[in-house]
Amino acid sequence: MQDGVRPHRTAEVFDFLSEHSDNHVVALYYEMRTKSGMVWPPYSPDLTPCDFFGGYLKDMMYPHNPQTIVELEQYISAAYQTIPTEMFARASANFVLRLCHVVVANSGYFENIVL
Repeated sequence: MQDGVRPHRTAEVFDFLSEHSDNHVVALYYEMRTKSGMVWPPYSPDLTPCDFFGGYLKDMMYPHNPQTIVELEQYISAAYQTIPTEMFARASANFVLRLCHVVVANSGYFENIVL
């Protein structure tokens, strides 16, 4: 599975994925363009546990105002190390809950459900 960023959706990338993935691809527009793979699930980036940490990491880094890419990488690494174990557990549990909502919604949108 890959995200829907435009460089990840080029003909060259889709050709590579088709050649090396045995059609086990979940990618935005992949099925439409190649007639294989799986339909991109609704809001799937919101389903991945790692996406739950973005706001936390941003809040941890904001006061530092990194001036270079190296500083940015260092602050991201340091901030990542401060994520509490309980937050990882909540993110994983929430992931399972969101998957259940996808199933109940028959792979449709479920933004009207309070999570």
